[in-house]
This record gives sequence, structure tokens and C-alpha cells, in this order.
Amino acid sequence: MTLEIAFLLLLLGAMVYCFLTEVLPVELTAFVGLLVLVFTGYVSVGEAFTGFSSPAVMTMFSIFFISGALLNTGVADIIGGRLNALAGGREVPLIILIMVVAGVLSAFMNNVAATAVLLPAIASLARRSGLSPGRLFMPLAFGAILGGTTTLVGTPPNILTAEMLKERGLEPFSLFDFTPIGLALLGAGILFMITVGRRLLAHDSPTPEAAETSFPTRAYRIEERLTSIRIPPGSRIDGLTLREARLGSALDVQVVAVERRGTRQLAPPPDFRLQGQDLLLVDGRFSDLRELLSVQGVVVEETDPGHLARASAGIRGVTLRPKSGSGLIGRDLSQLRFRERFSALVVGIRRDGELLRQHLAKRVLRETDEILVLGTEEELATLTAQRGVEAVGPVVPPHELLQERIFRIQVPANSSLAGNTVAGSRLGELVGLTVIGLLRGGRTLLVVSAEEQIRAGDELLVVGESTRIFDLLQLGELELEGELPKGALESEEVRVVEAVVPPRSTVAGSTPRELHFRERYGLQVLAVWREGSPIYRRLAELRLRFGDALLLHGSLEKIHLLAEDPDFLVLSLPGMTRRRTDKAWVALAALGLMIALVASGLYPIHIAAFAGAVVSVLFGALKMEEAYRAIEWRALFLVAAVLPVGVAMESSGAANLLADAVTMTGRFGPHAFLAALVVLSSMLSQGLDGAPTVVIMAPVVLLSAEQLAISPYPLMMGVGLAASAAFMTPFSHKANLLVMSAGGYRSFDYVRVGTPLTIVVFALLVLLVPVFFPF
Repeated sequence: MTLEIAFLLLLLGAMVYCFLTEVLPVELTAFVGLLVLVFTGYVSVGEAFTGFSSPAVMTMFSIFFISGALLNTGVADIIGGRLNALAGGREVPLIILIMVVAGVLSAFMNNVAATAVLLPAIASLARRSGLSPGRLFMPLAFGAILGGTTTLVGTPPNILTAEMLKERGLEPFSLFDFTPIGLALLGAGILFMITVGRRLLAHDSPTPEAAETSFPTRAYRIEERLTSIRIPPGSRIDGLTLREARLGSALDVQVVAVERRGTRQLAPPPDFRLQGQDLLLVDGRFSDLRELLSVQGVVVEETDPGHLARASAGIRGVTLRPKSGSGLIGRDLSQLRFRERFSALVVGIRRDGELLRQHLAKRVLRETDEILVLGTEEELATLTAQRGVEAVGPVVPPHELLQERIFRIQVPANSSLAGNTVAGSRLGELVGLTVIGLLRGGRTLLVVSAEEQIRAGDELLVVGESTRIFDLLQLGELELEGELPKGALESEEVRVVEAVVPPRSTVAGSTPRELHFRERYGLQVLAVWREGSPIYRRLAELRLRFGDALLLHGSLEKIHLLAEDPDFLVLSLPGMTRRRTDKAWVALAALGLMIALVASGLYPIHIAAFAGAVVSVLFGALKMEEAYRAIEWRALFLVAAVLPVGVAMESSGAANLLADAVTMTGRFGPHAFLAALVVLSSMLSQGLDGAPTVVIMAPVVLLSAEQLAISPYPLMMGVGLAASAAFMTPFSHKANLLVMSAGGYRSFDYVRVGTPLTIVVFALLVLLVPVFFPF
């Protein structure tokens, strides 16, 4: 191995690591890799941007246009809407029809777009059939992925296999060369899901009693969290609007209804004016609210940090950092039982230049974190002797670690805090405050035990989110009345719906507070479902991700408006988005034109697809602004930037070196060699995108075929189709990730169902590919 090859393989390894971990956006990783290849001479200046003019990229670009036309004209909606009438609400026929329809759509549409357009219809089918959506959404995603294997344009790996062959002077695959094997894979996938797969799905259908409640409300168990609060006459918030009262900031709740003199106002707007004797129906745990309201009657004042310097005899502070590989990393302080194990108190975490003071117990520790700790000299000596941490700087007086504002909470005799322990007060968990000590009888006690009992007349010394407790005290006296009966959330005009953050959404990465969500959409976010479980608390600061499912509460009018916004995909009420149905014939004609031009042999696929794209826009099936949104720019940039990697592998000799290594399996026959390539391609695509997998493997496959004196076509077909067999993790394909939150799946659900399906696909590819493409 030459130094040139070693460096290239090292660069590829670094790119693969970045693709898998997403420490950088995947397209940025590809851009950086391309730039390094150019600067180091592996790719010439003239070859650097050939990927952007590649027929493969133009084909993908055009297919996004045609997908958008099929979506915006309602063609896909019409097909999806017929499912219930055909299946009659039975699970097995529904799974078959869902996978068939998803497969047919994704043969000519982007796989994720096909999944997204069918999601609302499938959610409605689940509700009307009394099935859990989790029984149907994974078959939907798998059907879309498998359907993409049935045509050349169904998925980027298929397009790239043809392009790789063409670049080397070989006849590329045609539009329907993939169809016989792809249909067999889709059929096997359907058979698997209606037999083994549906038994592996852990989502049971609801009982008849539970089915009376809408699925989102039932799945999120939101009605179990409803609590009522009475505003007494003369309250400080009597006469204020909901916005002015700042109930959400103070109590971390959402007001879902207000009862006044026997009349219930559901989903009250922010400018709704409160009155004494109003009964507020809020989304929040009764026990949490009871603890929060226990601070009513206390007095909060700022104290002088210098006071600590005079009263901290025997107490010191130290800054610690977790060591690489330490058992501290990846766990939070409550899981580590840090306070109980070391008797020391964490008063802050310095992360990425920011000092975190609130909700410390739930902060998951990172390797780069600096942990600020108070304790006695003996306790700190014991702590710093632990193998998992190292001290950053010397031991210092406590006031040097507490240079921010410190507050005193005075506990009056009638406060329900009196008699409680520091841990039992839950000031850290619920209000975000850290109790660093207390003043009692003229003495200052620092680093008190979590089991220390709070007494009337004590003054608690706290650091953290002081604005929260000031907002809480501003409310005045409130009366907690109890939990509510079922059915308190919805009416004819007000509904609870679920909406998913789809691909290319501009809201991903933003918080509801930054989006001004309530003011902008007129809807309340009651919960967010992420990675198999709901999130209820501090939603305003939660950064949204692609695939998140939001539980929303509000009027049907506002829900219909949200359904028109491409940044959200409303699931629970299908058919709300206005479609340009009078132009459906144009979308179908554009698709037919593409197929006819390719099938006749008049033009190659990238010209035919581009012609279909132009027709769809020219005759009004798609507007240009819709077309720009329909394009998955990340996928285009990724493919365009990664294509020159294949050139670099061949020119450097790395492809020859790897080909020599992998051809060793050829001694067991071409079928064994094909099997090895299929397994490798699929395993790479579980974490890598399928497109880079094909680009990286293609030079090796083609050179190996030459060395073994066998046809490259079965090997390239196997690698391309295996790169689409991404079922084992929710992150292996965006269709999987899109249905994850909506279906309530956990990562292990994909491992349990997707692994045997992947094995089935492996076996079929090894058996069928040589039949249609002999060695």
C-alpha cells in the first residue's frame, strides 16, 4: 500500500465516520471531502464539479419535480383515500394495500414524499379501523423503501448504479431493468409483514373503551395530565389576559380550557381575559402543580455573594472534567446519584462557553463539560481521587464559583415548604433552582444534605432560573382543585391533532418560542413525541427535529391553516390540504411522457425525466416555488459532491487494492462474492446514505468483476438494491425516521422487525439477481 492510497483510505474513513455520527451535516462532510481531494491532487480542478452536471443528479432533480406534481395535484391523495374502502378496516388487507400503494407511488416518486403523502390517510384508516397507527406506519415506510427498488428512478442508489456503468463505457441499466427483482422484493416484504412482521410489532390495538378517545390523546395519555386550577376572587391575575398572566412560564403548563359560570371555552386565545372564580383546565401533572404552588407565600430577595465568603468556613469549590471513557459521560447527575455518593453539591456546568445553573440533575454529562462542585475539603479530596474525573484548576473559596446572582427564599410559618426536605421540595426539578445552603438562626449552612428538613423561618440560598420563581410568585394565590374527567379537550370546533416535522421543513432546529408558535399558528403544543416517548415539560425551549410529532390543540380553522403550511404534516385529519386536482392529468401526463421517452429508446433517462419535470411546471401541475420546496437539496448536494470520490479511488489505485482484497471471496464462486457485496452494501447503508455507499463500492465492484472475469451487471444490481435495504434502524432511511414519532416506535422496534426483513432481502438478491443478470 502506497502512502497516497493510505491517505485516501484514511480520508474516506473520516468521511464515513462523519456520515455515521453527523458531527457535521452530511452534505457538508461531502463538500469538505471534495475540497480535500482537490487540494491534495486526487481530483483535478476540471473534475471537481463534474458531479453537479452529472446525469444522475439531473435525474434526481427532475424526479423531485415529478414527485411534487403528483403530490400537489392530489394524485397520491386520491390513491391513498381508496384504501379503506378496499380493505374494509381489516389489518392484513390494510397492510397489503398500504405497502402496494406505497410501493407503486415510490416507484416514480421520492420514497420520503410517498411516505409523507400517505401518512394522513393511514392515520385516518387506523382511527376508523380501531387499529394503533403503529401497526400500519412501519409497513408504510418499508413498502415505500421496497417500492423504490422497482424502477431505475425509484431511489438514488439505482440511478447511481446506472451512472457508474455509463461512466466506464458500459451500457447502463434501463428504466425497468430493476422491476422483476424489485417486485419480488416488494412481494416478499409484504408477505413478511403480514406474517412474521406483524407479530413482531409491539403495538396492540386499543380496547373498545379506549378507542372512543382519539388516538393522539390516547397515545400521549394527555387526559391523565389534565388538572383544574381555580382563580380566587381578588387574585393578582384577575383581569389579566392569558399572555399577561404568564401561566406557562410560571407553572410550565398549557391552559387548554377555561370554565366560567357553566360555560367552557376550549383553546382560549392568548388575549383571553381571566376573571376571579374562573376554572382553568391545564395540561400538567397534579403532583407537580401541588409542589409548585407550595412556594406561594415565600419572599424572594437577592443576597450578596460576599456574604458567602464570610460564612463558608470548611467549604471549598473545585471545577472537574469527566475523563474520556468515564462512566460519568452520557448519564445525568440523578442517574449517577452524585449527591448521595460524594456528599458534594454540583452548582453549575460550564458547556460550550455557557454556564448552566438550572435543572442540573437532568443534564446529561458530556466529555467537554466542566462541573462546578462545592463540598468540604475532605469530600472534594475523595471526589478528585476518582478515576473518572480530573480537576481543572485549583481548589477555591465557594464564592468564586458562585459569581452570579444568589437569591434567598424566606420560608414563612404557614408555607407548605416548612417540614419538607430539600429534595422533597423539588425546587431543582420543577423550578430549576439549586439549593446551595440555608440561613438558620443567624448561621449560614452551605452544602446541606438533600435530606435536610426545611423549617419555618429558614432562608434558602439558591442559584438558577430566578425569573421562573418570580413569575410564580406574581400569580398570587391559586387553588388547585384536581384532575378532570375524560372528554374535556375536544368539541365540534376544537380538536387535538398530531403533526409531524417533515423533510426540508424550515422549523427544524428552532424552538416553539423562537417560532412564536402560539401567535403564528393559533395552536398550543401539548407534547412532543420523540424517539419512542412523549416530552411534556419545557416545550417552549425544545429544539424541533425532523420526524418529531407534535400534539396540538386548537380550533379546526387554525388546524386547517396549519395543514396548508409545508413546514408541518398534519396526520390526524386527512384531506385538509388543498390540492390542484384539476391539474392531476398534467402530472400523470408528465409521468407518462418520461416513461414513454425512455421505453421507446429515444432519449436517456435524465433527458426524459427533465422533459417530464418541465411539462409538469409548464402546464400548471406544479409552481416553481413548490418545485424548489419539493427538491431534497441535501440529497442532491450529497450525491454531486461525493461522485468524484469514485474517480479518486480509481486514479490513486485504492480501488485496485480493495478489489484484490475482496476478490478473495471469489474463490468460493460468484454467488458467494455477490453475497459478500450485498451484505457489505446493506450494512454500510444502515448508517450511511445509500448514495455514498454505491459511489464508494462501485469502483471496487467493477474492478473485481474484471479480475474474476465475470459480468459486472449482477454485482452492480446487487449492490444498488442492497443499498436500499435500509430497515434495521430509524436513521437508515428518512422514511423510517418520518414514521418513528408518528407511530410511537422506539429504535429497537426497527431492529426487531427490520433485521429479519433485511435477511430475507439478502437471500432473495443472491438467488434472483443471477437469474435475470447471469454472471
